Amino acid sequence: MVAWRLAKGLETLRSQVNAKWPQRSKASDGSVGDTSHSARASDHNPDSQGVVHAIDITHDPKNGFDSYKFADMLLAKQDPRIKYIISNRRIGSGPKGPAPGVWRKYTGANPHDHHVHISITTEREDNVTPWAIDDVVVKPQPSAPAVLDVKEAIKAFQVKHGLVADGVVGRQTWEAIEKEMKK
Repeated sequence: MVAWRLAKGLETLRSQVNAKWPQRSKASDGSVGDTSHSARASDHNPDSQGVVHAIDITHDPKNGFDSYKFADMLLAKQDPRIKYIISNRRIGSGPKGPAPGVWRKYTGANPHDHHVHISITTEREDNVTPWAIDDVVVKPQPSAPAVLDVKEAIKAFQVKHGLVADGVVGRQTWEAIEKEMKK
């Protein structure tokens, strides 16, 4: 196998994602292509200099990383390093591609619904400036036990204050809330 390395700009992005979402699954993460990739043109294949220009980052909203929202944010920001992004049966180009910043239908064999694919341009492959991902709002999905905990807390609050669930936050509910806040 030929020696290869990941483009440093993508190493930076992956490090930022790992730092921001440390509990996320990495089950579908990847960089260098497998044998099926080597049979065709792919940014997962090392170029003539041994540089790989693509990464995949696992979709894991349960642990806070929603790759669909992340892909939307990256595409909207149009970082000049982006060549293209594939996410959930969509492909979008960076600033120098066709229809920059606009999602188009992706019909490749892999729908990229378990990860987001990010390809970087060769001109900016080793630009290690931090990526602007700090404003991404991707929150973990509550687990079933967490939802049950909230429901139980609401029931306990209703019982404690003699409230009947009627779907209205009325005067009695507000009085009970104010009473609790004074404690």
